[in-house]
Amino acid sequence: MKLTEDHKSFVVYVADCVTPLLHYIPTGIPEYTDHGFLHSINVLRNIRDIVHEYPVKSEEEEKLILTLSTVLHDLGCIVKRKKHNERTIKILSKSRFDFLRFTLGKPLYRALEAVITAHSGEVDLGRIPDDPCPEIRLKLTIPIFRLADACDITSRRVKELLLQILVEEDLLNKKSEHIWRSHLEIENILVRGTQIRPQIYDRRLARYSLAKLSDELRVINKILSKHSLPIFTLEPDIVERSILKRP
Repeated sequence: MKLTEDHKSFVVYVADCVTPLLHYIPTGIPEYTDHGFLHSINVLRNIRDIVHEYPVKSEEEEKLILTLSTVLHDLGCIVKRKKHNERTIKILSKSRFDFLRFTLGKPLYRALEAVITAHSGEVDLGRIPDDPCPEIRLKLTIPIFRLADACDITSRRVKELLLQILVEEDLLNKKSEHIWRSHLEIENILVRGTQIRPQIYDRRLARYSLAKLSDELRVINKILSKHSLPIFTLEPDIVERSILKRP
């Protein structure tokens, strides 16, 4: 995603500060899928594609907040998965992150807090805070971030070799194994305008991930529609599994 050079340098600095924490997260959460560094990269790719394709264009400040949120939103998982969005805000409130508040200023930092807080599925999007400044439309940035996060359901998020070892050693519960295998059936997600197009191998095996994404889209679209913004549609495509990816 295109940012100004100053904003790009700032994001790189913030990412460098928190990367050691993101690398710890996968080992800190034994259940479900990755919430660490690779997840942040995947969400950033999704945001790039959504912002590029969506008919309503994002402002420079909105793109900055979306990009920073990809790096920071799951830091609270270091402590615990439950209410990790609130734990992230608490971590960022410490003096070691004063530079973040100083550089962004109060309005943009409030926007960052709002996006991070609202990324959790436990948060009611019907109560989006007021915009902290004219440059930030939370009714747009929060749904875009929720969608980008929800779209990280592809095979990039799990490693089949790791799954095999965890299952063999009885280190992954059945629900988690079901989720992992569902992700492995989705090669990629394409964004074409307002169409979200998962590229799937087997619709039956991918059913769990597609259902979760469909549920999230209903929540997101309700907010977008309320504010007269274009809504998204889910349009899965069946693709052939390459020889290298066949069981």
